[in-house]
Amino acid sequence: MSAKPPNAAGRRTPPGRGALSPLARSRLSRFAAGAAIVMGFCVWQVGAPGSGWFGAIDRWTYDARLRMRDTVADDRIVIVDIDERSLAEQGRWPWPRKTLADLARRLTDDGRATVVGFDVVFAEPSRETGNDDAFAAALSGHRVHLGYYFGNESKGLGVGVLPAPVLPAHALPPGQRVTSWDGYGANLAVLQDAAAGGGFLNPLVDPDGVVRALPVVAAYGDQLYSSLALGLLRDYLGGAALVLSEQAIYLRGARGKASLPISEGMTALVPFAGSARPFRYVSASDVLAGRADRKWFEGRIVLVGTTAPGLTDLRATPVGATFPGVQIHAQLISGALDGTISQRPADAGLLAAASMGLVGLALAASSPLIGPLGVLLVGGIGMGSLVAWNTLALSNFALVLPLAAGLAMVLVLTLFNLAAGYLSEGRARRAVVALFGEYVAPELVKQMALDPLSHRADASADREVTVLFADIRGFTAMAEKMQPEQLREYLNEFLTAMTEVIHAHRGTLDKYIGDAVMAFWGAPLEDPAHADHAVEAALAMQIEAQLLSRRFVERGLPPLAVGIGLNSGVVRVGEMGSKLRRAYTVIGDVVNLAARLEGLTKRFEVPVILGEATARLCRQMQCSQLERVTVAGRIERVAVYVPAPADGVPGVLKIAPDGVVGVPEAVRKTSIAGR
Repeated sequence: MSAKPPNAAGRRTPPGRGALSPLARSRLSRFAAGAAIVMGFCVWQVGAPGSGWFGAIDRWTYDARLRMRDTVADDRIVIVDIDERSLAEQGRWPWPRKTLADLARRLTDDGRATVVGFDVVFAEPSRETGNDDAFAAALSGHRVHLGYYFGNESKGLGVGVLPAPVLPAHALPPGQRVTSWDGYGANLAVLQDAAAGGGFLNPLVDPDGVVRALPVVAAYGDQLYSSLALGLLRDYLGGAALVLSEQAIYLRGARGKASLPISEGMTALVPFAGSARPFRYVSASDVLAGRADRKWFEGRIVLVGTTAPGLTDLRATPVGATFPGVQIHAQLISGALDGTISQRPADAGLLAAASMGLVGLALAASSPLIGPLGVLLVGGIGMGSLVAWNTLALSNFALVLPLAAGLAMVLVLTLFNLAAGYLSEGRARRAVVALFGEYVAPELVKQMALDPLSHRADASADREVTVLFADIRGFTAMAEKMQPEQLREYLNEFLTAMTEVIHAHRGTLDKYIGDAVMAFWGAPLEDPAHADHAVEAALAMQIEAQLLSRRFVERGLPPLAVGIGLNSGVVRVGEMGSKLRRAYTVIGDVVNLAARLEGLTKRFEVPVILGEATARLCRQMQCSQLERVTVAGRIERVAVYVPAPADGVPGVLKIAPDGVVGVPEAVRKTSIAGR
């Protein structure tokens, strides 16, 4: 009878395979911790954008981008500069109002400027009688706007007269916030009434003392007032109507249209660029002396301001520590006309948090699956992705979004995963190498070290394996005739050769029991073909035993004969023993039967005997049934098998003088001594 036994119910799935492995649990824990880090940064970004160190870094990166922009000249705007030369020629400030009247006429009547704005406040009356009236007369009938300041120090009191408001406060879009003030410092009534309009000059100073934005409208009482830049822009466009929305202020007039993208608080980011001056600067002294070409002002927006250090209108901006305040207003007007104003929306933190969440969760999910170099690589990719999105949002959508918190999140995630990988998997990998290096081949240890938490010795489990017992025939009688040193060398050579064969066939050495060897296949690494590998190893061990026997006889030592028994089934595998000594092994009835089958090899005079389960699981070779026998400890008889020989003779495994006849080619090639 040489047929393979029927597979009645197929292979049994070992218990516990549906549960998460230790490595999977570790990776899941790392992902959960990483997701918590991401969530923390996202919540912070939404709740406190622009604050702390992250806000400072965001401001620094924003400034760096502005400094890298090319400066584009704009001849629509001219700045009349009350500079140091003007003070030297016309006298110290404040100048007589008649001088200012002369300056205004030269810009309006002679220069034919479309609109003129004074970045100066005339809150106090002139000491000379009639001078204020002369200045008012020069302003009257021309498109001249005067500047003023809002403040919160006067507790509801104001100096001078405010111009007319632009809208009632309830005209703000729903949910839109605006800067609000309770006092002001404005111009004399006679001057403000004669002027075409006026606007506040207040900048928005960030925590680092740098001006990056200007309020466009502000609230005083229940009314909204216009900034000087907005007032000049409306007049330049031909009395443009004002339409407020959540995203922008839209202007449409007889001479054109423009829009100002609105950032939080109804402010507008000033489109600074480079360090050069994009506007024509004309000394006020040259205008008064008639040295300035009138064509420079015709049809243009003219801003009158100062760069003289003593007049305290120099501001810190992203492109300069001493930047003329008058040019800040000019830059905003120019940006509105060109459509180059960027926007920091009220929900900038939310938009940044969304990109942080996507990138962060991707990193949190992928980092536990890869090694240290991979973690560094995906961390770099994560940072690059955030920078790319931030740059794209600014260049294509004119959105200024925070970036520092996202970069910090990626850095923390990277450091966390590097530390976690080193502490958990690194420690587990070293433990695997230290423990299993005694049991399995080095190449298998390396493979196990890639997934160390799935191979913890203390994590016992039920596993389907094939168990092998190999024992020297007549060892007791042999030992009586040999010297102790000879016996030691004899055993060492035998055990070494058998262990090398076991390792070569992906087996796990369990223990040496005197002259016997116990091994198993299917643990600690799962092996779907454990029965085939075990049988191939048994045949290779017999070849090795025959070759060893020849060498022993040549040295005057007893010949070597080995019996091998194999059995397959589900066992408990893991680290077992006492508190004093433990070992990685398998236990179960399958082990006991394998030991009994090894003993039957002498009775049937065959080198290898297989249990019925092993014969059923073999896929690479046929097995031949010997008979059903009774073994110690079992009531029912069990069927025993031998691997079918190459020449088809049942029940016999031939060993020829060269040790290879009757053995499958794959087995001959993996024999240690035969290589």
